[in-house]
Amino acid sequence: RISQLEKEVATLREKIHHLDDMLKSQQRKVRHMIEQLQNSKAVIQAKDSMIQELKERVSYLEAENLEMHDRIEHLIETQVSRGGATARTRSKSESVS
Repeated sequence: RISQLEKEVATLREKIHHLDDMLKSQQRKVRHMIEQLQNSKAVIQAKDSMIQELKERVSYLEAENLEMHDRIEHLIETQVSRGGATARTRSKSESVS
């Protein structure tokens, strides 16, 4: 009877040891997954920050581009309004030459 109980105790200790190993393994996996998740969050935050900076830069460049187009239009309009007189002056000077 005692030897049977000793065998049962040994078997139970083995099972406990095995379960303890499994638990430790699962804990390591969970810690690793948490670490990966935190790293992923950090990467995502960095990318979100970069995206925001790029959006702001695009907005700035679009505004700058629009301003340049307006300036060019204004210069063209100014040249066109002066252009008639300039073209006449050129044609007169060219015909004299």
